[in-house]
Amino acid sequence: NLDAALVASVMMESGTERFDHAEWSRLLAASVSSGLVDYGRMKAERNLLDAYLARVAEAPLAKLSRPEVFALLANAYNALTVRAILDHPAIKGIKEIPGVWDKTTHRVGGFQVTLDTVEHAVLRPFYQDPRVHFALNCASRSCAALPPYALDGAQLDAQLDALRNAFLTDPKQVRVENGELAVSSYFKWFTGDFTNPEWKGAAKSIPAYVRPHATAVVRAFIDSKGGEPELEFRLLRRPREFAL
Repeated sequence: NLDAALVASVMMESGTERFDHAEWSRLLAASVSSGLVDYGRMKAERNLLDAYLARVAEAPLAKLSRPEVFALLANAYNALTVRAILDHPAIKGIKEIPGVWDKTTHRVGGFQVTLDTVEHAVLRPFYQDPRVHFALNCASRSCAALPPYALDGAQLDAQLDALRNAFLTDPKQVRVENGELAVSSYFKWFTGDFTNPEWKGAAKSIPAYVRPHATAVVRAFIDSKGGEPELEFRLLRRPREFAL
């Protein structure tokens, strides 16, 4: 079982080594701005992406610290979604690629894994941190924005906080509308991740999770409803990405 093998490797006693994300960091800095991805620029510098993923393929997971493994797997997920788009230039959206999430395998840390394996078999259950949802970009307008920098184990907690705060203050993801709190469907699909008391930073409800990190307008609205306003779950669209 590939999922079990990867999980077993990650759950071994944490190492102390770090992993260099230089190529991915350089590519992101040049190609991502205000949440928009310039896939044309990504394509022009495909050599950086390929070099990075070649190193990711053989990364020594068992030798890396726990935050380094998180950073590596999240960066790998994001880089692999970018590669999927570049490999299918004729598509209008990533959902048009058959099996992109659950069938196509990629070599990460010496294991052949799918994107779903990375997200749902390792990052979510092992780290139990709702902020993972703000760190993974699914190459779709409705998902969390791709950050213009690589995640880094040494700065991971601060980076995850920044990504969470950016998401929860983005009116395209969280806003007051028609007397309800309109929120991303993330909060419907993964309610338990945000409300399970065993998960880092979770709260008793979705509004309670959102409130400390939201805009002043959203905080005031939540308070005016006794902390539990009616929720409207929707795919709140981001602006269209740059064309490939």
